[in-house]
Amino acid sequence: MPNIEYELNKKIHAIIINPYLTWDDFCVNCDFIKKYYIKNISTSLNYLPDLKNCLSNYSSNINALISYPLADLPVSFIEELVCFAKDKGANGIEYIPNFINLSKRNLDTFAAEIEQVKLSGLPVTIIINKSKLEEEILYNAIEISQELGIKNFQFGDGFGPPITSNDVDQILKITGRQNQIKTVGGIKKLTQVIDLFDAGINCVGTSNFCEIFQELKVI
Repeated sequence: MPNIEYELNKKIHAIIINPYLTWDDFCVNCDFIKKYYIKNISTSLNYLPDLKNCLSNYSSNINALISYPLADLPVSFIEELVCFAKDKGANGIEYIPNFINLSKRNLDTFAAEIEQVKLSGLPVTIIINKSKLEEEILYNAIEISQELGIKNFQFGDGFGPPITSNDVDQILKITGRQNQIKTVGGIKKLTQVIDLFDAGINCVGTSNFCEIFQELKVI
């Protein structure tokens, strides 16, 4: 297997969250993950058990999305859902916090929510849609998360314009390069993936991973 493919199978994260997938399509996605040795997957709580079963003994890192995409999860439910994800085999949590707490200046409430997610002991990725946040709230969200020990950030949630190279520059200035930065949203071509990596992004998430790896095979 060429080196570029070996690297991309770790750096391109497969996203399986489409609620309208047929069972056949779901199984096809799982077959592609195994075929191209994809090592990182993001999925919903509902798909988590089936994904674990379909991949069976295949070694991969599966992150469960919680409070995605609307950040509408009451804090009182966090512990139960995170425990469910952990019990069903999730290796990490990808989470959208309630950003309105920051606009209300409830910084401690925002921090307490993230701390609640971290209680599972699983690695936590905080999801941020940069295009939808005021600059001050963006800075506060990242600063508080880093103070709490968060090292994984996802920029983009699939709702909004794709991340640009200018966005990447700003993101890296805020977060620093010591963190793991993933971008998501509108990533459909191998050229987009390479451009993001060249700009300094660590990994990308896409539901179009099958098409991208097939494109790589042709190259």
